[in-house]
Amino acid sequence: MRLIIRLMCFAFFLLAAATRQMSAQQNVQIEGYVRDSLTNEAMSDVTVTIRGTTIGTATSDKGYFSIHGTTDSMVLSVSYIGYETVYRQLKPGMNRVDIALNPAAYALNEVVVGRRKEKYSKKDNPAVEFVKKVMARRHLHEPHEHEYYNYDIYEQRMFANNDFDVEKARQLWLFKQIDVIFDYVDSTSIRGKTILPLYNEEIIADYHYRKSPRTERKFIDAYKRAGLIELILEEGMTQFIDEAFQDINIFQDNINLLLQRFVSPLSSIGDDYYKYYLLDTLMIDDVQCVDLGFAPFNSESFGFVGHLYVTLDSTYFIKKVNLNVPRDINLNFIGEMSIEQEYERTADSTRLLTKNDIAMVFRFSKKQSGTYARRVAVYNNHSFDKPGDMAIFENNIPVMESEGARRKNEKFWDEARKGTSEIQKTSVEEMMAKLREVPAFYWSEKIINVLVNGYAQTAKENSIFEVGPANTFISGNALEGLRLRLGGTTTTNLSKQLFLDGYMAYGFGDQKVKGDAILEYSFNKKRTFRKEYPFHYIRAEYKYDINQIGQHYLYTNPDNIFMMPKRAKNNLLTYMQRAELSYYRENYKGLGFSMMLRHLQEWATPDVPFRQIHADGLFSPVDHYTSAQVEFYLRWAPNEKFYQSRNYRYPITLDAPIVTLTHTMARKGILGTDHNYNKTELGLRKRFWLSPFGYIDIYGQAGIVWDRVPYPLLIIPNANLSYSIEPETFPLMNPMEFINDRFASWEATYFLNGWIFNRLPLIKELQLREVLSFRGWYGSLSDKNNPAVNGVGLYRFPSETHLMDKQPYMELGVGVENILKLIRLDYIWRLSYRDHKEAPNGGIRMRIKFSF
Repeated sequence: MRLIIRLMCFAFFLLAAATRQMSAQQNVQIEGYVRDSLTNEAMSDVTVTIRGTTIGTATSDKGYFSIHGTTDSMVLSVSYIGYETVYRQLKPGMNRVDIALNPAAYALNEVVVGRRKEKYSKKDNPAVEFVKKVMARRHLHEPHEHEYYNYDIYEQRMFANNDFDVEKARQLWLFKQIDVIFDYVDSTSIRGKTILPLYNEEIIADYHYRKSPRTERKFIDAYKRAGLIELILEEGMTQFIDEAFQDINIFQDNINLLLQRFVSPLSSIGDDYYKYYLLDTLMIDDVQCVDLGFAPFNSESFGFVGHLYVTLDSTYFIKKVNLNVPRDINLNFIGEMSIEQEYERTADSTRLLTKNDIAMVFRFSKKQSGTYARRVAVYNNHSFDKPGDMAIFENNIPVMESEGARRKNEKFWDEARKGTSEIQKTSVEEMMAKLREVPAFYWSEKIINVLVNGYAQTAKENSIFEVGPANTFISGNALEGLRLRLGGTTTTNLSKQLFLDGYMAYGFGDQKVKGDAILEYSFNKKRTFRKEYPFHYIRAEYKYDINQIGQHYLYTNPDNIFMMPKRAKNNLLTYMQRAELSYYRENYKGLGFSMMLRHLQEWATPDVPFRQIHADGLFSPVDHYTSAQVEFYLRWAPNEKFYQSRNYRYPITLDAPIVTLTHTMARKGILGTDHNYNKTELGLRKRFWLSPFGYIDIYGQAGIVWDRVPYPLLIIPNANLSYSIEPETFPLMNPMEFINDRFASWEATYFLNGWIFNRLPLIKELQLREVLSFRGWYGSLSDKNNPAVNGVGLYRFPSETHLMDKQPYMELGVGVENILKLIRLDYIWRLSYRDHKEAPNGGIRMRIKFSF
C-alpha cells in the first residue's frame, strides 16, 4: 500500500509538472523579422512554421512575424521560393529571432547556377551571359533622348531616432527635461521599429528637360521643413544633402552616393567586380521577370549587393532595383541601407523612373541604435510634350521656387499626400514648437547654433545683428601677444540686400587697435545670411590689421583659436592697411567674375624690416610702401558642389574642374604708388575617380610677376606652420623661405579608399584607408628682382629667405585615414632643400575629416 501511494504521488507530481510545463509552453510567443541576406531588405509573405506541426504564419510587408509555441524543442522552418529554407532550433528563454534568407541555386534555361563562392565561375555562367545582354542595352530606353521630358515630383526627407526605447528614455535625465517628446514617438513600426522623428522635409516640384540645348529646370511649388537640422544653415546644407542622397543611376559605370563612387552592377567592368546569380522568375505588374542577384567579389569594396528584376523578353527592360551595401564594406556611419527603384515602360519602351526610395541607418558604432534617414521621391505625370511656357528654360536658375511655396497650410499637405502611400505624415513641426517652450531646450538650441554656425543672436526672435565668429574672440601671435576680437554682422531681418559686417581687435603685446568694416549691397535677395549662393554684390571694405607674410588662410580665419598651436614661432608679421571697392557676380553655371579697386599700405616691423638698397651698396629703412591696384578675377566651376558656411565655401566634391585666373596691376605715381606692378596667376583643381581604386585630387597653379617690385609684392609660397593638413599649403616649409617672381606648383593626393587594407586579414577589420600625397613648388627669381644682382631700389630679403636653384621644392606624404572614422594621420618627408637647418625635414600631420 505504501508503495502504491508513493507511486501515485510520484505520478501526481509528474502530471503537475507536465501540466505546468504545457501551460508555460502554450503561452510562449516567438517574434522576429525575416530579411534578404543580400540586400538586407524586409521580406513579406515568407512562410514561418513550427516544424512537425500545422502551426504557421506569414511575414508582414515589413518582414515581421509572430508565432506561438514551445521553446524547449521547437524548430522554426522559414521558407520562400527562390531561397534556401532555414531551420532554427530555439532554446529556453528565446522570444525573438531575426533570420536572413540566402538565395538558392536555381534552374533557369535548364542550367543550374550555384550561389556559393567556391562554386562560382564566370566561364559558361548563364547569369554572366544574361547580365552582359542587359549591359549592352543599358543606354537604350533613355527618357532624356526625347526632345522634351517633364514630370512631377513629391519628395520627402526624414531623419529619426532609430529603434527608440521609450521606457529606457524615460529614466534618463535628459529626456526628463523634455518629456514632451514622448507624445510624438511614432509607434507605427517603420522597418519594424519604433522611431522618434527629428526632421521632416517635403517638396512638391515640376521637372522640365530640353535636349537641345541641354537644359534642366526644377520648379518648387510647395516646400516645408522642420526639425533639429534647422540648427545648421539651411542653404549651406542643401547641396550636401542633395549630393549625398541624390537619385542614383545604375545605368552608368559609377553610382554617385554618399559622396563616394560605387561600381554599378551594370558597369562595363561589372563581370570582373561582381558575382551574378539567376535566382528565380516572378511576375511584376503582370510582366514575367528574372530575379538577377549580385554581390561584389570583395565585400569590403565600394559595391552593392542586391537584385535586378529584368523582363524576360528581348528588351531586357529593368522593372525594379533593390540595392544594399555589403555588411563588411569600408563605409563609415552606415549601419543599414536599402535602395529601391521602380520603373515603368512606355509604348515605345522608354524607361520611366516612378519611385526612388533610399533608407539608411546612421550610427557611430554597432552598439548604437543610430539615426534612421529616408529619402523617398515619387514621380508621376510623365510627359514628352513641349512645355506650354518655354520661358522656364530661359531663366538661368536651375532650381526655382514659387513665392508662396513655403506658406502652404497643413490642409494643402494633407490633400497632396493622398495617393502617395510612400509619403508619411509626421508631427515634427508641432514637436519643435513644443520643445522650444521648454527653457532647457530653447537655450541648448541657441548654444548649439553658436557652436555650429559661429554666430550668436542678439535678440530672442528676429535678431537684426549677430555676434561672431566665436572662434576668433581669443587668439594670439608673436607680434600682438594676446589678441581679443569682437565682431558681427547684420542679418536679413534688417535687410535682405544691404549688410554691414566687421570687427574690432586689440593686441596686448603691441597695444594697437585693429579692425575691419564691410558695407555690401547684394543684387540678389538673401533668405538667411549674406554669403548665400549665388554672389552678386558691390562691396566697400576698409581693414587695418596684421599680415602674416607667407601664410594664406584659405578656409578659416587667420586668428582662429584652433589654429594657434604651431610647430615653430612665426614672427614674420607686418601691419597692413587695405581699402577695397569690389564688384563680383557669379551665375548658376559656375562662372564668376570680379573687378576690384584696392589701395594698400604695408608697414615694416622690427622682425620684418623694409631695408631699401642704394647705389653705394648701403641701405636705409623704409617705413612702408604704397600700392594702388586694380584686380580682375575670373572663376569657372561648372556643376560645383560645395558647403557654404557663414564665411567660407568648402568644396564637397571636385568632380568638375575649378579654374581661376587673376591679374593684378598698379601704375607708379597713382595714389602714391611707387612702382609698376603686373601679376598674373592661373589655378586648376580637379578630382579624378579611379573607381574602384579610389580617387586623386589634383591642384596646380602657375604665376608670374612681370615688373620690378618690393619683395612683399612678389610670389611667396603658402607655408603651413600648424599641425593640421590643409589643402594648397606646404606643411614642412617656413614662411618666406623662398621668394620668386615666377612659379609653378602642384599637389596630388591619392585616396585609395582601403584598396590595399581591405585585402589584409585583421587589418581590414579596422576599416582604414590609405593616402599618398606629393606636392611641390618650382620657382625662379629673375635678376631684376634679385637684390643680390640688381638691388638698387629694392628691399633686402629677410635673413630667413633662400634663393631657389633649378631643383624644385618637394614633399612626399604617406598616410592613413579613417582612424576612428574621423582622423587622418600623414608622415611627410621633405625631399629637397634638406640643408635648411631652420626647417624640418619630416613630421606627422593630422586632420579631422568627416567622410562616409
